Amino acid sequence: MIISNQGRSIFIRQSTPEDTQILFRAYTDDAFIRLYRSNNPLQSEEQLRQLLAERLKHSPEDRGYLELMIVHRRYGAIGVAMLGDFSSTHRRAEYLIGLFDQEHRGGRYALEASLLVLDLAFNAYNLNKLYTYVYEYNDFAEKSTLHLGFTQEGTLKNHHYLVHEKRFVSLYINGLVIDDFRHNEKIRRLSLKLLGRDITQPEVKEIHAVPFDNELTAQYAVQLRDKLRARSHRATV
Repeated sequence: MIISNQGRSIFIRQSTPEDTQILFRAYTDDAFIRLYRSNNPLQSEEQLRQLLAERLKHSPEDRGYLELMIVHRRYGAIGVAMLGDFSSTHRRAEYLIGLFDQEHRGGRYALEASLLVLDLAFNAYNLNKLYTYVYEYNDFAEKSTLHLGFTQEGTLKNHHYLVHEKRFVSLYINGLVIDDFRHNEKIRRLSLKLLGRDITQPEVKEIHAVPFDNELTAQYAVQLRDKLRARSHRATV
């Protein structure tokens, strides 16, 4: 299973124990976690490191869960994305994304990272649908999700309890199915601009490597390149 992808300025890869410190800092930041995944279970830094190590022992398919670090070639790790509750039967997964710093949330980085995840979900993992849950107070996330091509499918009224705030909030549920993804002109244009390729097309295209300093990142880039080449070769035989 391909567990990394690359754009022009952003690279995404599976989280590892080496990411413990930055993830622990994010998960204990109330301002971040309130937008990303409220009521996140508190863990010590060592517990988180052990969890990340344990995840590497099993494939994302077996776990039904894939956590991806969002890495900028200049600033390093700037956020995290997730495909959760993966169902091979229904070919669907829940999508989450969060940028650690406020200064990065409103720019192109979240958009570029989102396009990279869509590319993996629909072109590498052959999912039929991605869906998101957005807290009612996160107006920017809801607008960004709909702008990207998701459709608001409904509102779950008072569906989620915020433990620290001791109140219920509603959730917007949004979905994107593969047929709409394939015919989405906005995603086509944005992916050409930000990634240098049209991700709405099912053909496998090799992603040209961008030199990242992180050694582990380079390893994933090689892995992605080799797998894409193998798939492309099989498709032409």
